[in-house]
Amino acid sequence: MASRDSAKRGSFIGRFFRGIWRTLTVTYAVVSIAMLLLVPLVLYMTLFGGPAVTVEQDVALVWAPAGDLVEQRTRNVQEALVEQVTAERRHESVVRDLVDSLDHAAGDDRIAFAFLKLDELGGASTGQLQDLAAAIRRFKESGKEVVAWAPAYNQGAYYLAAQADTVYLDPLGQVFLQGFGLYRQYFKDALDKLGVEINVFRVGEYKSFVEPFTRNDMSPEARAANRAWLESLWQTYREGVTAGRELEAGAVTRYVEGYGDTLTRLAGDAARAALNAGLVDKLATVEEMRADMREKVGRDPKHGSFRQIFHGDYLRVARSEQPAPRTDSRIGLIVVEGPIVEGRAVSGAASGENIARLVSKVRRDDHMAALVLRVNSPGGSVYASERIRREIAMLRESGKPVIVSMAGVAASGGYWISMNADQIWAQPATITGSIGVFGLVPTFARPLEKIGVHTDGLGTTPLSGAFQATKPLDDTARRILQSGVEHTYNRFIREVAEARGMGVEAVDRIAQGRVWSGADAARIGLVDKLGGLERAMGAAAEAAGLQPGDYRLEVVRQADDWRSALLELLSLEVGSLSWLPDWIARLPLDSTVRWLGHGLSDPRDLYAHCFCEIGAVPGDR
Repeated sequence: MASRDSAKRGSFIGRFFRGIWRTLTVTYAVVSIAMLLLVPLVLYMTLFGGPAVTVEQDVALVWAPAGDLVEQRTRNVQEALVEQVTAERRHESVVRDLVDSLDHAAGDDRIAFAFLKLDELGGASTGQLQDLAAAIRRFKESGKEVVAWAPAYNQGAYYLAAQADTVYLDPLGQVFLQGFGLYRQYFKDALDKLGVEINVFRVGEYKSFVEPFTRNDMSPEARAANRAWLESLWQTYREGVTAGRELEAGAVTRYVEGYGDTLTRLAGDAARAALNAGLVDKLATVEEMRADMREKVGRDPKHGSFRQIFHGDYLRVARSEQPAPRTDSRIGLIVVEGPIVEGRAVSGAASGENIARLVSKVRRDDHMAALVLRVNSPGGSVYASERIRREIAMLRESGKPVIVSMAGVAASGGYWISMNADQIWAQPATITGSIGVFGLVPTFARPLEKIGVHTDGLGTTPLSGAFQATKPLDDTARRILQSGVEHTYNRFIREVAEARGMGVEAVDRIAQGRVWSGADAARIGLVDKLGGLERAMGAAAEAAGLQPGDYRLEVVRQADDWRSALLELLSLEVGSLSWLPDWIARLPLDSTVRWLGHGLSDPRDLYAHCFCEIGAVPGDR
């Protein structure tokens, strides 16, 4: 009897779990089919936008960067489909779109003034902020007013607001400036307790990317070098705010360093502190601010606010109204954003293979007169970086000019791919240099032994199995890896010396993995000129012998048609990171740890990667 009951229970449990599995399978199939049906709609909305927009006379341009500033949208088809299904949108703002909207509006008599809505700005680099600030100043030079508003300003948003003629702040808001910092986690003690051995091979006195695995604190060399470029960035920030607000020298420093005492004296009234310091012009609620704007351009009967047009809508109209160029010539723009990885691209990273193909495409296109390479990358795989550099060199040899425009960061591998350009442009606050190489090989013999797992076997040569992660590295393996790092570093500095017209010893002195600000990089010869993307594109046209109106700019990127969309969707695996909940993406993981997730892609385990992300990121939410 008990046996039959047990069999029945077993049969029931089996049927229960088989039913669950069939339900999950059918659900996944239905969802997949629904996603496939949504692809055409998503592509249409992405490529062709919404309904037609008209620009009325005497309206305000609402310039509203939302989310992180990027050089090129990173959203893939999978993420776009998730947005359509869940209605959750991951905001990004493309720097070039923001710049172009202001530049077009400066000469458009339909636009009365620019209204900077800065409450949704997310992460931004100092170099990108300088690009946007320059566009705001160009707009003001046209004689039109710029007004800035946010309920509260973080450091990045305020740098942009400081360029405006009038800055509004909510009476309950604040202007919170904190300077720049570089803080990271160090794992040596934790790794020692786990028994994980991180084998590090490097060249360069300042190549500090590997320090979290070998130390519990920042080395004195790294501390000194980091302080130099952080101070340079902070000085550039202070100068930009001081000039924009016409403040006395030292006003920003006094505001930040005395902020605690000031708030104590004012009983915590942060808005009044900003007003007293001259950082804002008027404390006003949203409705009071809108009333002021209505006096300038009138009331919009549809929503009751002031008459306006969103910068994205305006840009679509402005670009469609542009006259056709007088010739078939084009200047290509290729964006390299995120860590440089070998093999297939992953979200948030730049594939060396893909970028190299795009550069080759420019070289083979007779209508392409020049290339602007926009770099916003801390580097990564040496091999992937070298693939891009070789294509850049071949493009130059074909007679087509190559201009590099560095955004927020173009360091290590980001500098590797840039060095052969005809000209390198950077902003004073761009993070660059970090010319150094390292190798990183973890082994897990001791943790496995702790749980009773042992490795044994034999090979036909001393190198058979020498690099298995389950075995400690022997002396021969260590010498092989270290010699590879040294050879790659020596090649790196020789290539830089040849490309920049410098001596190898001179390059070695400023290399060693040291990070430089754009201003200092221009002083020591790693960068040619200081300026943003707009000036770099002008330099490309000039180098190609093209006048304004002779050419059009073409963004060169991977094909975004329905075939590639379907292939991308069908390649989705259950558990893909693209489908993880948002809270997982927001975990406070060190960027070194995040990079390990997809950055270890070099075939020889050699990397030119810079850990140079500042902790107090301007615009960080």
